Amino acid sequence: MPLNAGVLIIGSLLWDPEQGRPAWRDDRLDLVSLQTVTAPIRYGRLSGKKRGHTYTMVFSRLCEAGHAKVARCKGSVSTMADLIGEAQALWKAEQPRSAADRIAADWGCVALLCNPDRKIPGDLLKGWAERVSREPDYGNVHQTDDEGRLISKEGLLEIPWPRLVEDGRAVDMDLLLVTANDPSLAGTPRSYPSVETIANAWNSADGQYAEYFWKNIDCGIRTFQDDHIRARLNPRGQPHA
Repeated sequence: MPLNAGVLIIGSLLWDPEQGRPAWRDDRLDLVSLQTVTAPIRYGRLSGKKRGHTYTMVFSRLCEAGHAKVARCKGSVSTMADLIGEAQALWKAEQPRSAADRIAADWGCVALLCNPDRKIPGDLLKGWAERVSREPDYGNVHQTDDEGRLISKEGLLEIPWPRLVEDGRAVDMDLLLVTANDPSLAGTPRSYPSVETIANAWNSADGQYAEYFWKNIDCGIRTFQDDHIRARLNPRGQPHA
């Protein structure tokens, strides 16, 4: 039986108008099916020049659940080739300059989330595990010491299956693909950047970079940090100091 697959989205993949992402969304996703779901997310990865050295979203296994989005894939998954094709297309949207057959880099990767109430063929899971084992840099996504491992050696994302925000029902899909980024942890013990650090980075950069935060809010992607970040941010559209 074909499996229903989707993509769990936690940031700019949903709204970024550049880098081929609109074409990926149009070609691969049924955006009419977009749903708001629970996911343990926070701002925690310090970006490079492209985003003005400000912070983007990461998964954090022990943080309070926020709101993410799930979109169903237009194509079903019946074979390993189907699954790998969706994963490679997702990574290409995430990292346009990567080779077409990649699903990871040293800062993140595509992982698989399986519905615990569905029977996923063992051959498919075995094939996925074999595929990620051949991917350079796969699984280089850290967590704090208390959180444990986010991505298993079999390429599975170790978070609860998402539930619909509107009524708490489990997402009605078999598989979800997701990109997970390596957070910028620091200190001893390792910890995530503070709300003050995150807001100050946006306030110190050109005002365009804070749009990452505001567009997430516009699209209903939320974290437990949002109100505290908003209270410290310059007003939207105001130039940096």
